[in-house]
Formats: sequence, structure tokens, C-alpha cells
Amino acid sequence: MSTPNDPPETVEQWQARTLLTIGHLAAEHARILDAGWTGFDAVDDGGPEAAWQQHLEALDGERERLEQTALSAGVDPELIADAAALGRQRTRPRVDAATRELSSPARDDAATGFYVDMLVVDLWRLERMAAIAAARSERIATGRYSFGTDPLTEARFAANMDLYHQRVTALATAAHITPVEAEELWGSGAEPVRRQHAIHLDGYDELTLIQEWKTHARPTRELASPPYIPPDPAGDSTAGISARPPTPQQMINAAEASRRSEFLDTALAGTDTGTTALGAISAAIDSLPADPIGAEDTGGGIDQGSEPEPGYHTDYGNDP
Repeated sequence: MSTPNDPPETVEQWQARTLLTIGHLAAEHARILDAGWTGFDAVDDGGPEAAWQQHLEALDGERERLEQTALSAGVDPELIADAAALGRQRTRPRVDAATRELSSPARDDAATGFYVDMLVVDLWRLERMAAIAAARSERIATGRYSFGTDPLTEARFAANMDLYHQRVTALATAAHITPVEAEELWGSGAEPVRRQHAIHLDGYDELTLIQEWKTHARPTRELASPPYIPPDPAGDSTAGISARPPTPQQMINAAEASRRSEFLDTALAGTDTGTTALGAISAAIDSLPADPIGAEDTGGGIDQGSEPEPGYHTDYGNDP
């Protein structure tokens, strides 16, 4: 609640508050939709199901009204869609849900809390791309990759990683992430997430891996600094950052180390522990075709290229 002594709300603060509310309405709609009408009181013209449906429609109507208001005020439609999607995903379990729920920093201020939510989304995407790069590099090194080199896609993939790294850095600054929170978000606290990515990706066949790699290399219209973050008067949006995220190459190095640790730990656990992650991964790898995937099996858009040279490694820039 504002008071006469409060400073006026800036355009950026209004945008962040509006997007946050859109996300909350979408999350509430998803939660109630999943829960069903059990517990709803009957209304005059229908039973509990009718009351449940009316409540869902009211939530949808309010969210759509806010979305139209935001559009009329010039807010980017993609940001509005992202806020609603974030809200809907918040009620559904993800591969890293348990870890993220404990590690995501809490904020009392609505705008700053929204920055944290968006930071987690872009950070997850960076972690995923790092895991994909690590999995692809390993398959190249071990001779389990038959698509050859693709310098253009590699350059686009690296450029997108750099873009999302800039976004994460800008959001971490706006959210005032502390060194302790950073350790949980992208330090040792993120190790379970990195291992989960490694397990998931090693269940991919070669074609599925290359398709996801290409998906993350597609051109994007997203900005290095989200427009809902207030600009820094000095022109440097990261000047006050106290915990800088790792570079893309450092994240790839961490993903590679996590892969090695996960496979070693699982192998050392022995075979008397039941069905292990390593067993599932091995089964997925063993099911891959013995012959390289031919051009007729890949569909359009995949460059077979030439065989990678020994020791081939994509350049993601120098570490600081």
C-alpha cells in the first residue's frame, strides 16, 4: 500500500508489477484447474462444477484484462506471454523443482521478486545449453557423433549462450543476488540440477540431441537486458553486482565435470541397488543404431558436414 510520502512508481516498476500479477493469475488458474472442483460450494444455478468453472473464467478474464492493459501501454507481447507461461509452470513439477524451490531467493518487494523468477528461468536455460554442449562434446570425443562439424550453428549457439548470460547477469543485479544466494543458484547448490540434466540428455539418441542443440541455436529477439529492468543512470546495468554468474564456458566446464561425477558415483554404487540411473543411460546408449544416421533419416535442416577432427572443441570464448 502506498502512502503520500512514497516516491511515484516508475514505468519499469509498473511493468514489473503488472507482469508479476499476470503470472500470479496464470499460476492460480493452473492450480485450481489441476485440483478440480472438489471443495467448491454449489452456486444458485449449478453445482460445485459450475462454481469451479465460474472461478476459472473470472481468473482468465482478469488476466486477459491485465494483458490488454499491458499491451496498450507498450509492453512487449513476448514478455507478457513469458510472464503467463512462468505462472502456469510454477504449479507443475519440473526436473529441478525440489532443488529450485529451496534455493530460489525470497523477496518481499514484488518487482524484485519478479526479477528473481525471471532469473531462474533464464538460468535454467543456460544450464540446459551448457549440458547440451557438454553432451555433444563428449559424443564427438568418443566417436558417437556422426553429424560432423557445423561452424554456423556452433557460432549461433555460442552467441545465444552469451546473450542469456548477459540477461542472467542483468537480472542478478536487479534482484540484488548475494554471494550466499549465488552459491545456491549457480554454485555448489546447482550440482544436483547439473547431474539431472546429464542423466536426461544421455537418454537421448543422436538425432534428438542434435535437434535440441539446433533449437537452442535459433536466432532470438530477446534483449541482453530485459526492458522491464530500470536502466542504470551511469549506463552500466551490472555496476553494483556483488555475485557475478559464471561465464558460458565455465558453465560448460561445470556441466562436463558433473557428467563425469554422476557416472562415476553411479558406477561405484554397484549393481545391487536396483535400477540405477547409469543402467537407464546405458540402455539408452546401447539402443542407438550401430550405423551412422544417414541424411535420409535426419530430415531437413541438419548438416552432415565432415567428420570432426581429433580434439575438436567449440570455442565459447576465453574465461576472465
